[in-house]
Amino acid sequence: MRLKPRFKLAEYYETPWWKNLSRKTRAETPYCERCRSTNKLQVHHKRYALFRENRIDLEVLCKTCHLKHEHQYKDEDDMLDMDFNHRSSTGRLIHLIDSALEKRNCKQSPRNYLGGSRLGVECQRALQFEFFNAPKDSGKDFDGKTLRTFQIGHALEEMTAEWLKSAGLDLKTVKSDGKQFGFITGKGYIRGHIDGVVVGGPEEVGPYPRLWECKTSNASNWRKINKEKLKKANLTYYAQCQIYMAYMELTDNPALFTVINKDTSELYFEDIEFDPSVAQDMSDKGVRIIEACLAGEMLPRIAQDPSLYLCKWCSWSDRCWNMEA
Repeated sequence: MRLKPRFKLAEYYETPWWKNLSRKTRAETPYCERCRSTNKLQVHHKRYALFRENRIDLEVLCKTCHLKHEHQYKDEDDMLDMDFNHRSSTGRLIHLIDSALEKRNCKQSPRNYLGGSRLGVECQRALQFEFFNAPKDSGKDFDGKTLRTFQIGHALEEMTAEWLKSAGLDLKTVKSDGKQFGFITGKGYIRGHIDGVVVGGPEEVGPYPRLWECKTSNASNWRKINKEKLKKANLTYYAQCQIYMAYMELTDNPALFTVINKDTSELYFEDIEFDPSVAQDMSDKGVRIIEACLAGEMLPRIAQDPSLYLCKWCSWSDRCWNMEA
């Protein structure tokens, strides 16, 4: 039986290959991808693919995040298997799952419209890049772990819909043809699909009909929405409710906004009253963005320099700041 060559991780980190790759990766992403710190940056392996790493296999972290979130229970001298690039088949299986999800995601047809749920995003130029399906900056495409998180969120939303139905709400999540309820506006360039409509149920939960929108979040964001209420805690979600209520003609009764805490399974419900001024602002914003896109014009940047936190987190920050204003 042929034995697979093994060596210490510390030895690999001393190779010229890794030192050059680490230096290049930190130069391309000069901040921690978790906390945005620029101090004591290190390159973390999300997946071990030694001597053939792709950017998606790596993550730039500050020393604090690297130790706190990734290596507090790991020994730096762990032995690595050069064939499987992991100490066990578990890591290899995760790699295969994530690779399959990423490959499937790449095959999805790009949108030819701007999603109504996105109109609350503050930066109009970012929405232009989104409308144009512009390639994201290096390393900012959705990785397998993120795609798994998205799918878990969709599954939880479906479960929540069933919970509400079991509680006596007459909740419609699809039309008779099995398709989602939605709307098209702006000459077809702006579209939205809602989570559902509550058309009846217990008197104390009414009046009806009312828009139903459902989100999932971690415990921290769930507590923030619970404490501050939606308009203050997440303007993007609030604007989404307003634009959906307007275009679905569900303005007479408050929307039922739901958030599931993925960490604890706690549920949060909030009645969102219709605000015509916000709905109009979002509609005007959408028209402004589409008109600029069709005219080949880029709207102004949201900031004077790329240090603004919105720019640091943006998927098109490098593209935006390397092109003419």
